Amino acid sequence: MMKRIIGLVAVVLCCVAAQGEEQTYAEKLGWPKGARVLMIHADDMGMSLASNQGSIGCFEAGTVTSASIMMPCSWVPSAIAWANAHPDACLGAHLTHTAEWDTYRWGPVAGRGTVPGLVDPNGYLYDNVAGVVAHASADEIETEIRAQIALAKSMGLDITHIDTHMGTLFETPEYFERYLKVGVEMDIPILMAGGHLTAAKEDLGEDLVASITAIAPQVWAAGLPVLDDIDTRSYNWEGTDKKAHYIQAFRELKPGVTWFNTHPTAPTEEAKVITDNREKLWGDYYALTDPEVKKVIEEEGIILTTWRELHERRKNVK
Repeated sequence: MMKRIIGLVAVVLCCVAAQGEEQTYAEKLGWPKGARVLMIHADDMGMSLASNQGSIGCFEAGTVTSASIMMPCSWVPSAIAWANAHPDACLGAHLTHTAEWDTYRWGPVAGRGTVPGLVDPNGYLYDNVAGVVAHASADEIETEIRAQIALAKSMGLDITHIDTHMGTLFETPEYFERYLKVGVEMDIPILMAGGHLTAAKEDLGEDLVASITAIAPQVWAAGLPVLDDIDTRSYNWEGTDKKAHYIQAFRELKPGVTWFNTHPTAPTEEAKVITDNREKLWGDYYALTDPEVKKVIEEEGIILTTWRELHERRKNVK
């Protein structure tokens, strides 16, 4: 995710904020100094029945506090039906410009004729980000962003945030500019971090993290909340037994607001047909529904939060 975000430095020329003793974004949002604030996020709702069941199971277990829905996919009505029945749940639009699986594909919400640069020769979204970058204009990207948001709203979803499937909207400065533009215009939080980025450094490297940090003040200045860290390591943890990884990660959590990305998927036959990565997806589900993981969060005094709370807190910052 965000492997080419260094290119975004061209969008804004601002200095990388010094770290060290600088206030965390958690403190800027009103939490006390040293507070460890965590949002455990479930990606890819709407993609399959199994992803819906897995995410819902983790919401009910009290670990997952946020999820986002892939609006072009087949199981969106089921996901939004649950969301509408649970209005306090934090659910956003997982802006989707790719369709990565071999035998299960989807097309754009805006229509193939409206965004021809987004579709492959078979009429589906490209199965990789490089294909999108090679063919889709920023105008087409924005058109599809707006179409997905409009569909979600028409189905009754109270969109708490927008983020990007496979990091596509972080891939070029032009794509990111449209992503930020829509978020600011509609007053919808976007996924962006600018604090210590401890976990992100491990995954992305120091140079890329410096680029992220440089852009984050622009997001904050636009009136949207910003995170301190983005942790995507769970997708690198193999197998169905991930509990120890989660427990260690939460015990080592740094002060600030951390967005922790997961893909909890119910262990059903459906996932076997869609993906070879099913064991790691099931592993997220098993860990995040394990009472011991929730107990560790409580023992560590970690504060669980949502995009809705971050947005409200940001509005109250002068």
